Amino acid sequence: MKLPQYSKFSPITVAVKKNVRQLRLDAGYSMNEGARMLGVSRKQLEDIETIRNYGCHLDLELIAKLKVIYKCSLDDLIGELPEDYYSDYFVRPRKRLGSKSR
Repeated sequence: MKLPQYSKFSPITVAVKKNVRQLRLDAGYSMNEGARMLGVSRKQLEDIETIRNYGCHLDLELIAKLKVIYKCSLDDLIGELPEDYYSDYFVRPRKRLGSKSR
């Protein structure tokens, strides 16, 4: 994965977003069914599942719902983690806002 392409999300967020999509597909749910079960709109589910530089970040409530709906463990949802908790894997890249001349 080239980080600049995914500059809004940390690598762990990208991995979880991919897993969310795969869990929905493996369960056989359409976007509409998946959105209904999560209590979000179809557009919000698209934003949750997208790994591009737009979309939304994941929150704890959503992850808890996913765990219950898809009957998966957090390990299944999050995947393998590096041992070093200071790793860039856990860091959300920050974009510079405003003018560079300040």
